[in-house]
Amino acid sequence: MKLHANAALTVAQRKQVKSLFENGVSVPELIARFNVHETTVRRWIKRDSPVDLPSPERTKRVVTGEYEQAIIKYRRANPSHGAIRIALALQSNFAFANRGTVAIILKREGLTKKTKPRLKPKWQIPVGRHRLQCDVQELPAIKGSTGFEYKISFIHLRTRWKHSEIHLDCQTETVAAVYQRALDSLPPFL
Repeated sequence: MKLHANAALTVAQRKQVKSLFENGVSVPELIARFNVHETTVRRWIKRDSPVDLPSPERTKRVVTGEYEQAIIKYRRANPSHGAIRIALALQSNFAFANRGTVAIILKREGLTKKTKPRLKPKWQIPVGRHRLQCDVQELPAIKGSTGFEYKISFIHLRTRWKHSEIHLDCQTETVAAVYQRALDSLPPFL
């Protein structure tokens, strides 16, 4: 007899657990005595046999030639349909039809679409002749002042020249004034 790979008790110990329980030994005493979990003790108390229950059989489905031919025929009639759609269409005749088997058969028969990998375009900051980038940083106030100061910067994206000023606020009017001074100090837009 083969024991389960992770069995906590041997067959003899299982018989002993059941026998001791029937003779009046409590579950907590059995747990302490055999050093196992409560569910293990309760399981072997309830069962008639100390032998492990058989594992459910996993049957391997054999793909029939008729099923393969149905998949191939359907795919040739509908070349744009994928494995999921083919499996759903064939389930009325083949209850066991599933996308995994369909995909394997299509690949083996060379009926899969070979897709070209999409090339990702290299992303770049769109740089035009008249583009400025505005950055506003909130900085702690300098030398004993409380609150914050704001560094307002404008960067000319074509030449990378930068104009920065520090202000006590970042109101619209303040940023607009810095923008006007940046236009005056940065290189001309050609």
